[in-house]
Amino acid sequence: MKSRNMNNVIFLGAGASHSEGAPLQNEVFREYFRLIRSGKIGNAAQLDVARFFGLIFSIIPEIADLDSTLFPTFEEALGILDLAEKRGEALSEFTSETALVNTPRIRYVRQWLIFVLAQVLSETLSNPPGYHQRLVDNLYSHGKITKTIFVSTNYDILIDNALGSLIQKEISLDYGLEFTNFDIPGNWHRPTNRSVKLFKPHGSLNWLFCPSCNTLTLTPYEKGVIRIITDPEQSKCKHCDSFSLPIIVPPTYFKDMSNIFLSTVWHLIEQELRDVNHLIFCGYSFPDADIHLKYLLKRIQTHHPRNIKITVFNNHTGKESVVKKDEQNRFRRFFGIPIDYREESFEDFSINPDKYLS
Repeated sequence: MKSRNMNNVIFLGAGASHSEGAPLQNEVFREYFRLIRSGKIGNAAQLDVARFFGLIFSIIPEIADLDSTLFPTFEEALGILDLAEKRGEALSEFTSETALVNTPRIRYVRQWLIFVLAQVLSETLSNPPGYHQRLVDNLYSHGKITKTIFVSTNYDILIDNALGSLIQKEISLDYGLEFTNFDIPGNWHRPTNRSVKLFKPHGSLNWLFCPSCNTLTLTPYEKGVIRIITDPEQSKCKHCDSFSLPIIVPPTYFKDMSNIFLSTVWHLIEQELRDVNHLIFCGYSFPDADIHLKYLLKRIQTHHPRNIKITVFNNHTGKESVVKKDEQNRFRRFFGIPIDYREESFEDFSINPDKYLS
């Protein structure tokens, strides 16, 4: 599929979501247990989740000082479970396969960690300041929204909802995927020629995957993964009535890309970005572990017919100069070209994106 002479690609990282109130990856589990203690949330597997942290990370959430305890990041916790399952190995009492009914399986715990993330984001993003919406609205008002591709490494649906609002202006949202909703009148429509592309290479909390008939359902404007907890019947596949699963993969060195829908997204990113001339990174620190995305970007850069301009908006109040310098060097070292590393934040960019875009 050939690109429509796109000018700009906006990459959204964890920092962009953090500006709206979402916890950073090393804060997800701390926030989860804080919400549990306050009684704001709860689920049937919270004891199993607590047990996981006790056995694997030596953290007893029921008695731990949540403010001072160093919890693993969401990607670290999910990543070790993915690798253990891939190797068919056990982690303490958590096994890959077992005949013992009361022994927790790695896949079961993995699913619940995703539900934990969905619950935390639902609470913390219930009333966001609206920087993603402001960015979309400003791009639209300057006539650049349909000339911009979005790539989000986040699981939340902040940018999804912001772009989804364009339907009122007869601009559709295109994930590049085939959803079962296209077959249901009045549910979700197939993208038109006048659309905005959004690619989510690590999955999304509003995607429900049916492993039985290998289909994907979109839950517009809501984190459909939570349905699996609160209302399992509503999470069933529309085609075969099987229970659906989330598609979430952490940006680790051992990323499992076997899911056909994620493979499609990664392929489309490479195809669509070959003709762009400006990459804008917002709230993305270019972490070493995200080597798959780095490899993809390097393929795009080395096959590009002309020089690519790269702009980074990743500043925030109180960010130390040594951290900024190290981050800037990571971008420069990898791309090997001058980087426009801005002092402005994602919030600043959202207010006046036209000032910086090609």
